[in-house]
Formats: sequence, C-alpha cells, structure tokens
Amino acid sequence: MRNTKYFLQFLLLVSCCFTCAPSPSETVEQATEPTEIKQSIINTSHLDHLFTTLKVKGQEVGAIWIYSEAPDYHLVTDEDEGFTCVDDVARSLVFYCRYFAQAPSSEVLERIAALSEFILQLRAENGYFYNFVFPDGTINTTHQNSVATPNWWSWRAFWALTELQAVEAAELKNLQERSLAVIETMIPLIATLCTQSEEVYTLEGLSLPRCLSEMGTDQIAIVLHGLNNHYQQSPSEDLRELIRKMGNLMLSAQAGDEEQAPHGAFLSWRNHWHAWGNTQAYALLTAGELLEDTRFVEAGLREVRYFQPYFLAQDGLHAFEVVQKDKTLEMTNIQQFPQIAYNIRPMVYAALKAYELTGEEAYALQAAELAAWFLGDNPVEKVMYDATSGRTFDGINSADQVNQNSGAESTIEALLTLLAVEQVPVAQAALLAAAKRE
Repeated sequence: MRNTKYFLQFLLLVSCCFTCAPSPSETVEQATEPTEIKQSIINTSHLDHLFTTLKVKGQEVGAIWIYSEAPDYHLVTDEDEGFTCVDDVARSLVFYCRYFAQAPSSEVLERIAALSEFILQLRAENGYFYNFVFPDGTINTTHQNSVATPNWWSWRAFWALTELQAVEAAELKNLQERSLAVIETMIPLIATLCTQSEEVYTLEGLSLPRCLSEMGTDQIAIVLHGLNNHYQQSPSEDLRELIRKMGNLMLSAQAGDEEQAPHGAFLSWRNHWHAWGNTQAYALLTAGELLEDTRFVEAGLREVRYFQPYFLAQDGLHAFEVVQKDKTLEMTNIQQFPQIAYNIRPMVYAALKAYELTGEEAYALQAAELAAWFLGDNPVEKVMYDATSGRTFDGINSADQVNQNSGAESTIEALLTLLAVEQVPVAQAALLAAAKRE
C-alpha cells in the first residue's frame, strides 16, 4: 500500500475534483462540501448466485451458500458442517437491510424476509442459535461451530435482527414483531456475560479481565452492535448500563498510543490481535455517541488515528501478539498474511464513523484508502472485487498468491464495505478515483 501520508494528500487533491465549484454567494465552508456521487460499483450478482431457498423445520427460508470455488464458481458444501450458516446469512441480512435504504425494491424485501426467517428457524430453546444447515434442511446441532452457545453466530444473529428492526417497510411488520421478541429474550442472556468484570489476570505481562479469557472483545463488539441498534429503537436505563458495561470491557483491551506499539489497537482475545472481525473501534464510537460518553469516543478515535495509519504503512497485517516487558509493550509473532475482506470492512466502518463524529475529512479519505484494497491497492496489486460480476476473491495468501475462490464471507464483507463508503460522498469520490487509477 502507498505511504499513508502522501496517499492521503493525493486523495485530498482528488476529492476536489468531485466538489461543486462555488457560486459567488457561497462561503468557503459551503464550497468544501462534496456533492453526492451517483455512480455505484456495487453489484449483487454473485450474492444472488449464492442465494437459495429451502425448507427448515417445514418453513421456507432463504440461505447463502458458504463456499463458491473458481474457476467456474460452482457451489460447494462441507460434509461435516453443511452448506449454509447463520454466520453468513446474518451478514447478508445486515447488508440487505442497509442496502434497502439506498436501493429499495420488492426483490430486496424478499431477500430480507427469507433470510430473517432462516435466522428465526435456527434459534434453539436456550435462546441462542445453531449455525450450520445441511442441504436437506437438517440443522447441524453437534458440530463445535454450530452448537447453540454464546458464540459468534449467536451474536451475529442478534445484530442482524436488530438491523431488521430499522427497515421501514410495512411488508416486514410481522417479521419485525417476531424478531423483536427474540431480541428482548436475548438481552437478559447478554446481561449474564462477564458478571465479574472487575476480576483480572496477568498474561505476558498484561493485566486483562478474567471474563475475557474465553470470549474476547471481538465478540463483545458484535454484541455491542446489536445493543447500540436496540438502544436507538427502544432506549432504557438498563440497556444504557449494559452498553456501558460492554464498552468498559473493550477499553480494558486497548493497548499502546501514538508512539507506543500497537498504537491504540484493541486486542481481539487475550493478548492476541487479529484483523478479521476487529470492530471494537466502530462499536465504541457508536456507543460513545449514543451515551455521550467521551471515553468511548476518544478510545475509538485513538485506534483510527494511530493504529490504522500504522496498518496501512505495513501494507496490511493479519495478526500479532502483544507482550509487556519492563513496562514496554512489544508486538510479537507478526503475520502479514492472509489478508481477507473481513480484515478491511471493520476498519472502514470505524474510519467512516470517526468522520461522521468529528467532521475531519482525513478520516473519510483514510476509509477510502483502506477500501482501495478491494480495487488493487494491496500487496499483490490485484483487483480483489470485480464490479462486473460482483465477485470478491477469498483472500491474499502471500505476497504472490491470491485465493481466487469467492465465498459468502468475502462477497458480503466487500459489499458491506462499498455500501458504507458510497454513503459518504467524499469517501466515495476518493474510492472512485482510486478505481479509475487502477
């Protein structure tokens, strides 16, 4: 990736090309706001290819194939897991719910309804969710990544159902009512997480909350996305305190600052950091805005301001560990690869939220630079998202190898990223400019 400082300066110049020329009556401040860019590079064709319908518990539902393999992009099932899962259906539901606001249609509503029904049918009696489903509609209740427990897929289901609540469409009223009942039964389950949050333990010189030794802040962030959404829809003092509790847990996992590695990054789990799913900054910025808690906002901005430029300067990172020696933090076991779409989207979300809260254009341009990974600004200089087909390659395995499969996660995470960028004109302008250069 390009040197962050000079690339941002270049993008600032480029963005001027997408702004309106001021009329004599306009002030300088008025003239600097970019116009909305109508051009879109979002293509849902491959996501449509991954979509199918089937019956689960006798109910017609929509599903998303997990795997799609090159070169013909045929659909693949896994004999141990299944062919679809709550993880990817929930991601798709989040995308379609947000996409409907930009491109409303009956087809999108049908997708939203079918995918919502899938999630509801995967709910277990204990209030959590199973994950995988076999092609015949049988739910996989035994695979370690499919049992109904407080884990990634249950939190993604929770987040997605809260996104459904925000869609303004009368056709979804019944589904929204059913989903709201599920959301409300999950809140008490979430409240039982980390009840002894004040207990700490020491690992590699770091003092960390003991309750996060099993469930990291990467999962807490997904929970917080749902809580933030639900608070906007149904605010209460109890919910406010639950959000504050989750936010405080994430604060305890932030390490470093402008000068000290890892430069304000939020550790994902124990003393590990990984790029995939690392949405803590975005979750905290949103929670800080809702609760008017400057601590949360400042912590989220710290990662965006210091760690993201460091990440870009390294040409991307996949994972590392943090140890503390003599009061000094060190990064160890640093891995640059693999790089995947799910590495990029969380940081783009955080940078765009930072721009929304501060109005500082550099954050929007930083989001565009991060998103340019999809358009060829990456270590292999390979376009990862093909706007003509809607396919996104599954990842960059090394400095000279690309995984050219195109499964659900890569496809959806790319679309979520591009959709977010396109809702911020200055970021969209910069990204389109990058696309033209590539």
